[in-house]
Amino acid sequence: MFRWTRAVLAAAMLVLLGAAPAQAVSTADGDLVVEDTAGTLYLPQIEEELAEVDFRVPTTVVLYTYRGAASDNMNELVLAYARDSHPEWISDDGQKWADGLFILALDPDGRQVGTYFGEDLAVAQSDQTAIQDAAKEEFASGRWTEGMIAGVESAADIVARPWYASPAVIGTAWVGGGAAAATGMIVLFVRASRRSRFAEQLERGTTHLTTVTMDLDTTELAARTLPAESPYAQRLEQRFADFSRRYHAAVEERNRLDGLVKKERSRSAAVRTATAFADETADMDFVDDAIVNAAALLTKAPTWEGAWAAQVAPVRDDLAAIPDLAQEEGAAELPSMQALTAFAATADTEIERLGAGLRDASLEPGDAMRALETLRERLSELLIEHSRAMISVYADDEAEREAMEEQFEQQRRTGRARSGSILDTVSAPGYYWSPVSFAAGYSAGVSEVETSRNASSSSFGGGSAIGYGSSGGSFSGSGSSSRF
Repeated sequence: MFRWTRAVLAAAMLVLLGAAPAQAVSTADGDLVVEDTAGTLYLPQIEEELAEVDFRVPTTVVLYTYRGAASDNMNELVLAYARDSHPEWISDDGQKWADGLFILALDPDGRQVGTYFGEDLAVAQSDQTAIQDAAKEEFASGRWTEGMIAGVESAADIVARPWYASPAVIGTAWVGGGAAAATGMIVLFVRASRRSRFAEQLERGTTHLTTVTMDLDTTELAARTLPAESPYAQRLEQRFADFSRRYHAAVEERNRLDGLVKKERSRSAAVRTATAFADETADMDFVDDAIVNAAALLTKAPTWEGAWAAQVAPVRDDLAAIPDLAQEEGAAELPSMQALTAFAATADTEIERLGAGLRDASLEPGDAMRALETLRERLSELLIEHSRAMISVYADDEAEREAMEEQFEQQRRTGRARSGSILDTVSAPGYYWSPVSFAAGYSAGVSEVETSRNASSSSFGGGSAIGYGSSGGSFSGSGSSSRF
């Protein structure tokens, strides 16, 4: 549906000229407008994934982000922004949203999401809630871009939906004696979804397996040249010990999965198996990259600098993400946040020192790896301390503290290795904690606590806010917002 024009150069000029962080990408016919004043969205991903989204009727989709507070009336703020910056979003009489308009709004700080519709696209409150809930699944983990995409995809499914495709009609058909037909429709949808996920996971696994196959000879040669005295080489050799068996098993599994017929691919067990295959081949891909890098680095082969860069990259990424943690409410003034900020500066200097030592041969590769390992362990310790501090700020009682601790730990456990990293490959998943997984854990913890609080006493009356506040006047456009 979405036809794009390129505004990249214009956006770059705005940045160079010191303009506000808002970025807008729109088409000549106004199909998509992105107003990312919060600076949370990744436009290339939005462009790629929404290019295939089709609404049933011509629709101008607006993605609007801003930074507010939980106490704000999002509806009122969205309307005020439209009146000030985009009057074309409002009907000529000023009382409704313009026809053909759908707005998906996000406040990552106040943790609110809103949906707003032109009168010709208006949907029931239950459908608005469904669209918001689709986005919340990603927002709760701090995946802002993915949440916006999920919300638009849900809206495309709901807006202008034929009467016979609505859940209410399907439910009526069930109660009224059409259970068999309704069941058939649901089963078809579920099976199609499973086949789609199966195909995605099979493709992911096949991509990794192809890379492993192409690099197999290089990996085996690198494994034979690992210096026996290096503890990192020894730990990698343990990971490589059954690599050949795993590889041949993966090839057989790929062939088996590829041979499954449509009916077999529609089963949930097949999706789980394909996902396990993709995870296994991804791990093998990371192991062989780490072995090649270790052999090059530890023996100072001609390609050692590229291998060292692969080890440093995860640390640099983590250091670059530390300032984002200070954006959470109450974080900036905490001693734990200040310790992280100070660590980022010293760690960056240490990385430069290690690289210089390797280049002038004043530092052995094994010693450089140990120093890098110390940096990553220290960062993990500081993040643990900061998690305790943030929990103390947000949680009101022991139950809330335990809920947040569990979310932090869950996100840490699901942390995955980064390709080519020796330390990630030889360590258990989640051994090193990154600011990204920390932020996801905090977001998930806050979401769980907020859900519990709202269940007992919600200031949004059932979880949704519908009015436009005192400044809205007589405006009565279709829309609502809720928390996540």
